[in-house]
Amino acid sequence: MNGHVQIRLSGQLGDITMVLAELLASKAFRIEVDEHPHPNRRGLGVRVYAELSLPVGQETRS
Repeated sequence: MNGHVQIRLSGQLGDITMVLAELLASKAFRIEVDEHPHPNRRGLGVRVYAELSLPVGQETRS
């Protein structure tokens, strides 16, 4: 394990922004977000891709 995961958030951009803000405020993860939201192929809203990783020194070793 390397302590990195990729996630896809889907919904209204405002809701996604609030969720990402909460994750950033928690300081539990380092977060890199794709700056360009993509329209959902089906339904309303957008999808946003992000990569989360544990802070330096907290990576899990296997």
